[in-house]
Amino acid sequence: MQQDELDKFINQILDEKQLSGVSDEVRVQLVADLKERLTDQINRALIDTIPEQKIDELNNLLDNSEVTDEQIQQFIIDCGVDDKKVALETMLRFAELYLGRQVIK
Repeated sequence: MQQDELDKFINQILDEKQLSGVSDEVRVQLVADLKERLTDQINRALIDTIPEQKIDELNNLLDNSEVTDEQIQQFIIDCGVDDKKVALETMLRFAELYLGRQVIK
């Protein structure tokens, strides 16, 4: 997931939340905090979808400082994970929870 896409998404849910009296500085920090939380949730959801027998291989990749984010993403795709679908579902759940709506399962 592109970082600018996450920024846009976070800003959309903040607009929908209609927070009043929030300075630009506070909003920038709020976007950064929410983006970090969302990224963590997407990463956890991706890891949860990887087959159990591939977890050790993933851990080895993550421990190797020479492995790029693109290589890790390719590994996840090669495991048969639809990374875009997992990210989208996680984003929808995140927005629903943040906005205080019924959570989509």
